[in-house]
Amino acid sequence: MIEILPIKVLRDEDGPIFGSLNVSLGKLARLGIPVPNGIIITPPALKLKTTLEHFDFGSNELFEQSLNLVKKEIEKIPAPEILQKEVKNQTLFIAGNQKVKTVSKLWLNLLYIWIEEIKSRLWRDGFYPGITENLDPQVVIFVKNPEAFGTSLYEPEIDETIIDTVFGNLLPLESKKLDELTQLTNKRLLIPHKFEWVLDNGLKIAKVLPYTPGVQADTPGVNVEMSAEFHTGGEVEVRKTKSAVKVFLDLSIGLAVDRADGIFISSEKIFDLSKPQTSFEELIFKLVEAGNTYSGKLVLVKFADMSEGMGKIRGTLRLLHQKSLFDPLCEAILFARNKKDLLNINIVIPFVRGVSELQQIKRELAAKKLMRKNSLQQWLELAVPENIINLEEYLITGVDGVVLNLDELSAHFGGYDHKQEDVAHYKHEVTGLLKFLEDGVNLMHKSKIPFIAYGSLTLNPTVLEFLVEKGVSGIVVERYEAPAVSDLLHQAEKRMILGRVS
Repeated sequence: MIEILPIKVLRDEDGPIFGSLNVSLGKLARLGIPVPNGIIITPPALKLKTTLEHFDFGSNELFEQSLNLVKKEIEKIPAPEILQKEVKNQTLFIAGNQKVKTVSKLWLNLLYIWIEEIKSRLWRDGFYPGITENLDPQVVIFVKNPEAFGTSLYEPEIDETIIDTVFGNLLPLESKKLDELTQLTNKRLLIPHKFEWVLDNGLKIAKVLPYTPGVQADTPGVNVEMSAEFHTGGEVEVRKTKSAVKVFLDLSIGLAVDRADGIFISSEKIFDLSKPQTSFEELIFKLVEAGNTYSGKLVLVKFADMSEGMGKIRGTLRLLHQKSLFDPLCEAILFARNKKDLLNINIVIPFVRGVSELQQIKRELAAKKLMRKNSLQQWLELAVPENIINLEEYLITGVDGVVLNLDELSAHFGGYDHKQEDVAHYKHEVTGLLKFLEDGVNLMHKSKIPFIAYGSLTLNPTVLEFLVEKGVSGIVVERYEAPAVSDLLHQAEKRMILGRVS
């Protein structure tokens, strides 16, 4: 069964099915970036599996020899009715760098794209069960009279936009406009990406691709870490990056992968009060998976912050008054630590409005035998300005680390709801917020309390440089953001070092 959604309706919750990079394309359309009409389509995994199981996957060479027969079988898979319905009266498409006419040719082109992806997996990893699963969803754009198509990438190291064309040509004025559009689009997404573009009644961004800069020479005094670039279909390409600031992967959604500096899990994204038993089991699975996969590395689990909006009963206050929420979370932590011996799993106390709330939740945790000790850390989420103003009292109460929820802090500081798109532009006005945070982060540095930051604001270049300057221990990012963030951190650290010696 395939699934299809129009590009412009994709939201964050569609990421697990349609891919985070494709969700970013939908986000760009809502932010006013010119994006063509089109769809995202998932592969027919079952059809491909049943078709290909007739052929010999025993070796790369045998598969290569059978490829012509494979293609003939693939061509027999009919275009699904849902595709016919979604494209309606469209007659010209671009998918996978190819311009095609008619729905039948479009479908055949998509099938060949997925076959090539299977082939690349076979050559790289050999045959394995599930080789036809988790193939990349594909972007299909509708065009009328495309004059040119290609890719663009802004390279900050050389301060230049690199433009490549697949077909057609750009005039000098159009190249300048594409340069400006590429840089503007990067700013909207807050971290560098590569883009596919099309010139069809104006320049438009047709696809978001991961940013993969070249490996740089080692720099003395900077830690060399291993990071991974994550693609929608689950393929991993490992490369070296250099950053003293750790990159924590947000694994609240999605499966664990091989490498990370640390893990962050927001349990409210997993635990569902309407499905307590099922979601409890899912949370257990997630904790055990993260604890085992990242043995020896810090795994931070934020207790559920169930919120219906700003000012509502939420965070720690709700945990204190709703045992049906608090108790299962404690049981999951205890099971992972005591039964599975995963002592790298630690607690983040969410959204407190006062020191008294922190003291009370610490007593409740102690009653559950989850008190602070050598093997168990209690971190505190800072989400409202009161936390920063009274930070010294919070630190005296006793915490092992701090998590700065920058999106919440900005929203409460600026008086807007960061989840409402019509006022979310206020989050980019960060000057006042950073001034407000300065004394707090200086106090944490002086008190030797590590702090990490998460939220979309961490990828704002001004905010990122501020955090690096103030000695942030780590940044929480989603899997697809990890490679670009590692490079951004490295560049920010380099600028800081050069600024100090100049």
